[in-house]
Amino acid sequence: MALLERLVLASFAGPGGLTRLDLEELTGLSRTVVAGMVSSLLARGELVETREPPAPGARGRPPARYQRAALLPPVLLIQLTKDGATSVSSVSGDGTRSLAADCAPWSAPWRTWSRSVADAVGLLRARSQAPPRLAVLSAPFPVAEGQGAPRMHEVPAEDEPMRGWRMAPRARWLEEDPRPALSDRLGCTTLLVNDANLAALGEARFGAGRGRRAVFHVSVVGGIGAGFVFEGRLFTGAHGFSGELAHVQVTADGKACPCGNHGCLATEVRCGPGHAPGDRAELGPLVGRALAPLVTTLDPDCVVVDARLAGQAAAFMAGVTSELARRCPPQVAVAVVAGELEDAQRFGALAAADAHAVTLLSQPAWPAL
Repeated sequence: MALLERLVLASFAGPGGLTRLDLEELTGLSRTVVAGMVSSLLARGELVETREPPAPGARGRPPARYQRAALLPPVLLIQLTKDGATSVSSVSGDGTRSLAADCAPWSAPWRTWSRSVADAVGLLRARSQAPPRLAVLSAPFPVAEGQGAPRMHEVPAEDEPMRGWRMAPRARWLEEDPRPALSDRLGCTTLLVNDANLAALGEARFGAGRGRRAVFHVSVVGGIGAGFVFEGRLFTGAHGFSGELAHVQVTADGKACPCGNHGCLATEVRCGPGHAPGDRAELGPLVGRALAPLVTTLDPDCVVVDARLAGQAAAFMAGVTSELARRCPPQVAVAVVAGELEDAQRFGALAAADAHAVTLLSQPAWPAL
């Protein structure tokens, strides 16, 4: 019985409602079994029933739809930006966002920073009818499971990357995985996700990549980054560096980069905070050069380009497309498309929270022997 209930609950990949017929098709269970499971889950509060009003001119009532209760409360999104700022917002299941006041910079000591975040979360909770189900911490550095920010290397002043801007100094508390301490402070589970990966997850699930199997998303505004989503799951690699286009070498004898290499994409272009879109005119071909080996190896369905480029997207996409055509085999005809979500991280936070809930259901319900 418990396994069948977990199978039904795992069918809910998001807060959207499903009918009993939907559940029969998704699980392969009979109508009688699904009816019994739904009744049991409703009684325990695991599912919530909703009914839509009849459509004009239609006969009969529409079938009841069910939502998974655990996926309905809002998600906290805590964003660490490259210029050192911290913002906290609450994201509802439909993507609407409630923003709290900005918090202490993330270069501040843990006590100061965490207190300001907890205060902001308290304000958001006071406005919401339901407590948050989970918090997502968006970080502007590679994220590996169970680890903090990776070590960065000193760069000579003459080799300062990204032509005139430097990422904010990192606090000591980020040297270790901050999730356990932040979860305790906020009273809910905290996920740590790279900002570009979070945007990729948002576009793949809710934006230009929806319905596609393998999606690359390229972030450009505010810094270079990318993410790879395969069958709805974010792939970050063994060390959290999957999608780190900024640290792909494009010039053999280029400037030193904080990652420890030379000639990285980040050192060759002006793309940091405060730079105008026109400064990125040269970026398309360079990004295409960095993407080409990945596109050839992984053969994605599409490459989604940062929606925040707006009017600059066409020229950027043309540069990426031409470089991919020149460097990839003719059989790899990947589509380069414009993103749809200017705030893709917000929707990525929802997707990450939903995926976490589904993953918990896939874990064994009994101790390993």
